[in-house]
Amino acid sequence: MFPAMISPIRMSDNLSENNSSQDDPKSFYEHLSDLRVCVIRCVLAMLICTIVAFPFQEFWLKILIYPGSRSLKSLTWLNPPDIFILRIKLSILFGLLIALPYLVRQIWLFVAPALHQHERKWITRLSGISFGLFWLGVMFAYWVIIPLAMKFFMSFGNEFLVPNITMTHYIGFTTFLLIAAGCAFQIPIVLVFLMRMGIVPREKLAKNRGIVLVIILIMSAFFTPPDAFTMLLMSAPLYSLFEASLLMDKIMEKMKNKKHKTQNND
Repeated sequence: MFPAMISPIRMSDNLSENNSSQDDPKSFYEHLSDLRVCVIRCVLAMLICTIVAFPFQEFWLKILIYPGSRSLKSLTWLNPPDIFILRIKLSILFGLLIALPYLVRQIWLFVAPALHQHERKWITRLSGISFGLFWLGVMFAYWVIIPLAMKFFMSFGNEFLVPNITMTHYIGFTTFLLIAAGCAFQIPIVLVFLMRMGIVPREKLAKNRGIVLVIILIMSAFFTPPDAFTMLLMSAPLYSLFEASLLMDKIMEKMKNKKHKTQNND
């Protein structure tokens, strides 16, 4: 669809185009001009992808309904235009997902020249992993969090309390959990980047695991609906990813030391 619509792991490919000018400081108006070009390209990409996604709105709707279908007998809507507005929103949402690699690339090409060489190096290294972790979080919410959360909430119904969930509320609930899980799964990337930059020492994080656990619980409460069950479903994998980020940084540190020893011996 777009020539540059590729995984963010390759977003440094065209960075060399800017290397010749990155040492020459730009004026304020030149930065504004670059920002304007970036915004226009992103808006056009969003518009085109939304138009492309619109004919498949029924398909997008079935995808979002599926994880809660075992707990819901039916969905309803209250106002006549609700379902039409909902389909427009779904087209915009999935248009954003289709255009996301292109949007990330444009933002990167705008921001990268202002970064130091070592910052660009680590961001480009971690970008592909970040992309994968985002979709891992989305899949975890789709196959685990949403079905279990819907089963848990629907269990409170009885012959007097009959659930009558509107389509708007259900889609809002599921999309919020999907996006929140994808963003929350970025924690290892942020931590590894901070540890590699020397901003937060790994040893300090390891010694303060209890504080980190409390922060993860608070973040889970913020990113999920106000109930303990969904919060725990989100916090368990997040803490596991925190431990994985400590292990990843430790492995990378050993590889770096080993490389230095090999170079010194040569």
